[in-house]
Amino acid sequence: MIKKIKYLRSKLLEFLTHKIALPLIGKFRKKPKFNYSMSELLQFEEGTLGKDLALYLKKMNFVLLPNYEQHDCKHIILQYEMDEAGEARMQFYFLGNKHYSIPVISTCIICFFLMPEYWKQFYTDYQKGKTGKPFEEIDYNAIVHLQTNDLRKIYQPC
Repeated sequence: MIKKIKYLRSKLLEFLTHKIALPLIGKFRKKPKFNYSMSELLQFEEGTLGKDLALYLKKMNFVLLPNYEQHDCKHIILQYEMDEAGEARMQFYFLGNKHYSIPVISTCIICFFLMPEYWKQFYTDYQKGKTGKPFEEIDYNAIVHLQTNDLRKIYQPC
């Protein structure tokens, strides 16, 4: 029974994300162009954000989605998996980090009700976000050349 509920939850979250949220956000979000392809990122030096991003996407059989490269970089820097739980946890981090946007707030509300087994973790991630450095005004085309561990020291709270 629990397995079936988790499956249905997964399908609901997938539908909300891929059929509603991403297309809607894409119409309004105007992010600076990301200058690198997946193959170019794979040529970066070991340990750089760009290389780590490409390797993770490749390992997960994901593609580099246009306009979501910055979001994916945040996953790598903050070390949140690119799955349902990791996505929800990262949004609670951003809520704590005072990033009050419709996607962050709506994701937190939906996941709060659909994922009660993560409430304790969501609270921890929210608290981490309160102490983390904000991700505003970052030139992701420039930081993909930097060492991921150095970026983690800057943006991840201790």
